[in-house]
Amino acid sequence: MNQNAPINRLPPEILTRTLEFREGDKDLISATQVCHRWRSALSSAPSLWTEVVFRDSNRRVLTYLTRSKALPIDVSFKPTRASFETWKFDPEDLYASRIPWIDRMKSLDIGGDEEQIEAIVRRLCLPAPLLQCLKFDGRPNRTLVWRISGVVYFPPNFLGGQAPSLQSLSFNSISPNPTIRLPLPNLTSFTWIDKASRTIVKDLLTLLTSAPLLDVMNIHLRILHVSTAERTTVVTLNRLRELTWSNSGGSFSLTSCLIAPELHWLSLRVVPDPGSAQSDLADILPLNASHFPLLVEPTEMRYTTRRGTRSCNLSSAMGYIRITVLQEDYDDANHSFAWLSWNTPISFRRTKRLVMEEDYPQLGDIPIEQFESLESLELVGGADIRFLLLQPYRLTLSGALVVPFPTLLELQITSDASLSLGALAGVLMERKQAGYGVKTVRIRGECAEPIEELISKVKEFVGELVLDT
Repeated sequence: MNQNAPINRLPPEILTRTLEFREGDKDLISATQVCHRWRSALSSAPSLWTEVVFRDSNRRVLTYLTRSKALPIDVSFKPTRASFETWKFDPEDLYASRIPWIDRMKSLDIGGDEEQIEAIVRRLCLPAPLLQCLKFDGRPNRTLVWRISGVVYFPPNFLGGQAPSLQSLSFNSISPNPTIRLPLPNLTSFTWIDKASRTIVKDLLTLLTSAPLLDVMNIHLRILHVSTAERTTVVTLNRLRELTWSNSGGSFSLTSCLIAPELHWLSLRVVPDPGSAQSDLADILPLNASHFPLLVEPTEMRYTTRRGTRSCNLSSAMGYIRITVLQEDYDDANHSFAWLSWNTPISFRRTKRLVMEEDYPQLGDIPIEQFESLESLELVGGADIRFLLLQPYRLTLSGALVVPFPTLLELQITSDASLSLGALAGVLMERKQAGYGVKTVRIRGECAEPIEELISKVKEFVGELVLDT
């Protein structure tokens, strides 16, 4: 009767192909128990058995290793939440097996607490020439915090001391000690996220030095103790295009130690150290113009402050920078722009568009003499334009007079606060008389309430006035 069923008239190749679209290894062994025909077809299809998951059953693992034959395999060591307390897997059992599998690993994903991860890595002493992706996860289950110290001791002969095909390496909530001492000639992606790390800068830089082809890097580490020699050490990564760096409350900045001439995407997330008396961020955010040449002349800028956070996005045809600072003290927002404008080599001389979106903006901190090409200025939130209203001309540090934003063509103000249209009209009049008129003024929000007399006065000094209430 089973042979006459429509499903059993399918060629074995179609049945096999259909099960390749299942979720993980779900019900694969159960499928082999449907009937003799299914068992024969599925058992003889090695491509179905290449995802080997070590949980709590060595017998199940041996089935996958046997049926995958000589194909490259994806290996995972992942205790489930239900087996967290009872996980008794001993890797030694499989190393005693005569089935070769380490040299067939294409990817390796190891999860668990420090003891479980260490029990596995100290047995991985044979070469894995096909290994392309290596991942360590100290918190594989979001509902459980398994971390004790987070330190995992790697043996000197880990993976036989070589990983010629490795392209992706990831650490999550662990600190390898020492950092993996492997030559990584083909590594293109590196991720290390460990906010409570005990990382030594020298080990981190040694790892980066061994990976000359790095293309994407995502690092979130809290490093407190840094020697002068370590701060002045420089690693050149000629292929690096994307970098995400978070100091997680430490005092060390990875950007000070890197030269990346091709870097075009940089994301910095800075958490000031609550135990430090340092008020500025000059040592935490050193951006060297010679280190990242594609990022120093943005054409568009968006600056935002929110309670507890300040963010600046800089973009140009060559690159993009996102800088986010989590403030320890909200009063520090009163000097929210100075840390960027005065402590980095970023030049705003080619910036054509500036958007300020703030709760309590302090735009007087802007080095207005640098914005010589600005054409569009948009103020969102506080609509604080004191530097325009009260100082249509401004002295630089050298004593020279500077007209704020001499090429400004469009001014947009969006606010629910009151705005003195009379004062705005006065500033626009002075700019026009000095030969620096604004063509378009757009006012949005409650501050755009129509007052005919003042509106008429503003219109005298601009090409176009747009009110959007």
